[in-house]
Amino acid sequence: MKLSTIAIAAAIGTMCASGSAFAKKGGDSIIDDDLTRRGVGSTSGSGHTVVGNCGDNGNAWQDATGTLKVDGDGAGSHVEIEINGAVPYTVFTVWQRIQGGSGWNRDVNGAGGSPLTGGGATPMCSGTELDDLNAISPWVDPAGASSSCNSFTTDAAGNGKLTVDLNYNMVGGSYPFYQTATSRPGHEGHPNVGYAIPSPSISPGTPFLLRVISHCTDNASHGLSPATREAWFQYP
Repeated sequence: MKLSTIAIAAAIGTMCASGSAFAKKGGDSIIDDDLTRRGVGSTSGSGHTVVGNCGDNGNAWQDATGTLKVDGDGAGSHVEIEINGAVPYTVFTVWQRIQGGSGWNRDVNGAGGSPLTGGGATPMCSGTELDDLNAISPWVDPAGASSSCNSFTTDAAGNGKLTVDLNYNMVGGSYPFYQTATSRPGHEGHPNVGYAIPSPSISPGTPFLLRVISHCTDNASHGLSPATREAWFQYP
């Protein structure tokens, strides 16, 4: 039997209040916590690793750290992500997980994920940014771009920060895919757009809320596609 969205949201609220991964660490933030470092040899969805693509003689910056802070006002989320001691002078992008868990209406959303790409995650940007992201995606521009709404570039010390205001609640909310008019080959008309697709906090069983990846091979963001990448951090 499938739980209703309301019941799932209520359950998550109880979990947060009792100290789950989404509970407050301090102050008034929804999340104020450390990011989890992926193993240096862990394989990304494109089949690549930090050790293989980012150099450093195989050390892969094992002491790199990251933090996540999320604040919300009910209409959206203010997110700050900071990493330290990672590969220098490199483009990183941040991705919101939207696939999986018992909260999915699979009769409507199929296996879940982005209706624009079929992927299990989407760039951590407001829905109003989707058309701009599509314009630098591989099916439109194979070269990508040096920056995007979900990207940041590390400095000489391997430190970097992304600050973004989202027009959806990334914890306990829904991703607004209906705010795009874009299509891509194989997804014309994107029939799932128009439905508010649950974010992970109302989809128990989803493995993570967000992931931070690098693009060591070409130093570019590729819009709606994570492209060739290396996995560094996730939350929780």
